[in-house]
Amino acid sequence: MAEPLQNYPSAGTDIQVEDKVSFLGNVSKKAEMYHGRVPYLRRLPFPALAIIILIALVNAAVWVAVGIVLHFHPALISTAILSYTLGLRHALDADHISAIDLMTRRLIAAGQRPVTVGMFFSLGHSTIVIVTSIVVAATASAVSDKFDRFSQVGGIIGTSVSAAFLILLGIMNVYILYRLVKQLNALLAAHPSEEEDEDFKIHGGGCLFNIFKSMFKMIDRPWKMYPLGVLFGLGFDTSSEIALLGISSIQAARGTSIWLILLFPLLFTAGMCLLDTADGALMMSLYTSTALARDRIAILYYSIVLTVITVVVALVIGVIQLLTLILNVAEPTGRFWDGVEKAGDSYEIIGGAICGSFIVFGALSVVLYKPWRRRIDERRERRQAALLQNNQQDPASGDREGRETPIRRTTPYGTVEITDEESQTAHQSKRKGDRQQISAQEIGEHA
Repeated sequence: MAEPLQNYPSAGTDIQVEDKVSFLGNVSKKAEMYHGRVPYLRRLPFPALAIIILIALVNAAVWVAVGIVLHFHPALISTAILSYTLGLRHALDADHISAIDLMTRRLIAAGQRPVTVGMFFSLGHSTIVIVTSIVVAATASAVSDKFDRFSQVGGIIGTSVSAAFLILLGIMNVYILYRLVKQLNALLAAHPSEEEDEDFKIHGGGCLFNIFKSMFKMIDRPWKMYPLGVLFGLGFDTSSEIALLGISSIQAARGTSIWLILLFPLLFTAGMCLLDTADGALMMSLYTSTALARDRIAILYYSIVLTVITVVVALVIGVIQLLTLILNVAEPTGRFWDGVEKAGDSYEIIGGAICGSFIVFGALSVVLYKPWRRRIDERRERRQAALLQNNQQDPASGDREGRETPIRRTTPYGTVEITDEESQTAHQSKRKGDRQQISAQEIGEHA
């Protein structure tokens, strides 16, 4: 007896889901195929290019929707453009670039290929902006009087988290730099034919990794940058800007809807997410370049260059944030603290300088790599040629050198070291005993 049709309600749904998955898979395969044909674009990994294009399309969609709304409210156009510009500017802040770069490096060292680190970080940061804007827009008169105190407390929390995070990861990268230099020296001292025998691995754990293991284990996926972005956003530096925009809009045009005011943090989020996502994706592409995948010396060379820049940037920005926090809380005076205040007020300039330093030093390292590599290869060839010549002149010397290391033997009384002479004597005695045993057997047979 046939079962009723209602017993098979999921068949059509499963087919539809499979069709959607296959459609998306086909689109992805075709896009990746076309990406591989473009000479310059194929240098950028497809996932990195895809996430940048996706966020750019989201930005375009946001502007289309906002443009339709602003068509009926032209007085808000200038404020909307200002909000988007503030988002683009804040994405270049030094703490954003340093945090995204450091966590991208750490996730790559853990064997991942993260392209969404910057996106989740900026979304977490923007959450504070949106929530603050809603609160301020809903209670403009009450919050406008008390927001300064709230901003001060949030600034202390946000700056403390940001400074501690950057300084800690900067110190960890100092240890990573030490390990990278050690790996490069060992690789240069090895025979070129031995390079394929060892698997290259960037060490992601620093000297403080065991102490703060639980903290860093929390961020083992790109999406976990979202709560870190929320903590960074508690500084309220940009939240106060958007809140002031909301308050000014309410005061300038009484009766402005809260939904119109939310256009400002939405545009701010779109602009910041665009540049932060591009920053994280491009950093991932730089650290995992397929052009370098076959050359371990090149990987270590560029990793050392980028790690040096990362360490300097992280420590400098972390120290500036720490000094700025001391300045805001203790309010010391003097020329030194005046300079600290100016540096704190010029974060967008410092962030732009960081981006420029990555480009300049990256290009400089590429230019200097070829002469450095040529000199290193010549030195390695001369060393190998001299070693081969010595082995040809004195073949026994190589055997003696190879037997210098004592042999470890396990006995009922423990593990002991047997020198080369003892091992050779024991071997000769064993061979002599074997010959005597064979002779005795032959005598017995003849008898």
